[in-house]
Amino acid sequence: MSTSHEIFYNEGRLCITLARGENLLKGYDSPQNKQSALLYHNAQMFEVDWQSLQMIGDRCCLVFMPNEAFDGIPVDASELCSSLRPKSLSILKNLSHAFEAAGNRLYWNMDSLPLSNILIFKNGDILLLSDQMGDALDRFEEDNLRHHDKTVWFAHNCIEGYGKVQYLFQLLYFTLSGVAPFEAEEVRENRFRALPLGLLFPPAGQKTEELFATVDKAISDNRKFQFSVRKPFAFFRQIADAFSEVPESELKTGDNPGLAAYHEKLVRNANRRIFFRKKGVKTFLITLGVAAVLGIIAFYIWRAVKPPATRYLDEEQMIVYYYDAMNRLDAADMSEPLKYGYDGPDFVEVSTLYVTSTVQKNYEGQSLVVDPRTWIENGMGSIPASSIIYGVTDVSVVKIDEDTYRATIHLWSSQNYLDDSDVLMPENGIYIYEYVQVNDFSFRTRSTWREVTEISQVSLDLVNTYLVNYI
Repeated sequence: MSTSHEIFYNEGRLCITLARGENLLKGYDSPQNKQSALLYHNAQMFEVDWQSLQMIGDRCCLVFMPNEAFDGIPVDASELCSSLRPKSLSILKNLSHAFEAAGNRLYWNMDSLPLSNILIFKNGDILLLSDQMGDALDRFEEDNLRHHDKTVWFAHNCIEGYGKVQYLFQLLYFTLSGVAPFEAEEVRENRFRALPLGLLFPPAGQKTEELFATVDKAISDNRKFQFSVRKPFAFFRQIADAFSEVPESELKTGDNPGLAAYHEKLVRNANRRIFFRKKGVKTFLITLGVAAVLGIIAFYIWRAVKPPATRYLDEEQMIVYYYDAMNRLDAADMSEPLKYGYDGPDFVEVSTLYVTSTVQKNYEGQSLVVDPRTWIENGMGSIPASSIIYGVTDVSVVKIDEDTYRATIHLWSSQNYLDDSDVLMPENGIYIYEYVQVNDFSFRTRSTWREVTEISQVSLDLVNTYLVNYI
């Protein structure tokens, strides 16, 4: 794979060749507000200005202002699996630091960058082109180069804060194997499920195979895995360090007896999807989507006027009802005591856990989420692998005034809500945190029933931390 543009210096200015020919800039207006590139140098991020697009001889070039920090002629990230491979793990770690430092200053609307927009100097410095510069490169790039440079890199189905890390793992996959994970058409047709990295290498040791499997998970759309990574950039650097300890002999691509059968199955699935797509599945899905939208609209109209299931309960019973539904991961029942249009503070977390638990039941026959009441009754022992504990116990309610009731609960979760820096993950288990949470429920009267208008947190205190082993 090669996406390189010729790079050279002219009068002390770094120049990137976009194309060769005459009158290539005819009709092109240079933007008045130029977006700076970012240079990661000596563990710091600096803005780097560019001058313009210029014709230098017969070459149309993107020209930077002179900059003493530039060390030699850089190459782009397409060289990671070739000329840069001996230093690629160190480069990728630097790139992770650069992405982390850049934040949303570059490509705020996308997580994967074109390879040509990542320039690597011989001293390890990294120059990240802005999307404005990337648009200039893209305008002159040939279609076949654009495919390898941009199209095959795709961070998909990522939770917030994980997208660029998934892209880094794609680059790691590319560095090790020489193949972009989503380059093959059959992979893209098969919901971007890349060939397992280990199948591109001869059978290796257990540690190496586990690292390969980690890369496979990291580039997948497994949101459960993504949620488990509390510090994504630090996690990527940890895996890069682990690969640096693998013997070089185990990182050379070669024959694997399982590759042919897996690839045959992949191609068969891809061809099936192409067949159904060409036979009008899109039209069917559009019709189904319109019907679903109409059904959703009708549901919300009906929901807006129907009495809630809690219409006969008093305020204390409604609060208990809410937390019981929370333990059952039933977001619909949680909304019954609430005013129409108000989801409450727990809706997003409960909905996410419900989806994850449902998928787990369908594929593995058991729920991912363990009710803390059941766990306590069973002696607070080990739980099935990959499970978590989530829910509430010990609900008590006191009346503050006619429209305000205060609930005190014990909240159990695998998330440390009070310390985002806590990324400790035990080797064969999970940390469970027990909190005492105090919430105020505000009520109002609607028609003949009472409903909750707001749930506000008064306090949240961590009272215990448990290390729970997996079975």
